[in-house]
Amino acid sequence: MNLLKEIQNRRSVRNYLTDEISKDTVLDILQAGIMAPSAKNNQPWRFVIVSTDIKNKISDKMVELVGPNKTAEVIKTVPYLILVYNKDNEYFNHLSIGAAIENILLEATNRGLGTLWIGYIKKIEDYVKELVNIDYELVSAIAIGVKNEDPVARPRLKLEDVLIETS
Repeated sequence: MNLLKEIQNRRSVRNYLTDEISKDTVLDILQAGIMAPSAKNNQPWRFVIVSTDIKNKISDKMVELVGPNKTAEVIKTVPYLILVYNKDNEYFNHLSIGAAIENILLEATNRGLGTLWIGYIKKIEDYVKELVNIDYELVSAIAIGVKNEDPVARPRLKLEDVLIETS
């Protein structure tokens, strides 16, 4: 695996095939998330693989709140939706969870799969909490599936535009 190549190839995918992927593959991908660094080795992430019924309810609620949208469509059509939770309220947890999510995205890319990091799920956090009966803070969701597109790279700033040098 060439890590820089995987980083450069990672994209937010919004179109998926209906092809199934094994749950074991998804569990292996989640293992990559567990290997992420975390402040004080707190490992605050918790993952929930939701059922098709829950995925459909989440998608329908998004449509109900804001009208038809691509994120709701992805949630309904992708084979796997992972809810990402924060187990407690430590100061650096969100940074650690972001690192875990990035590991998951990169491992899925390494396996030729598509992903979408969904922060928009926070808009219906209370609804999702009722659906899955989990009392942790919902941080994000990740869609994982067989991609049906290869989006072009989005523009990135150059290093000299973001590097602030001090004397």
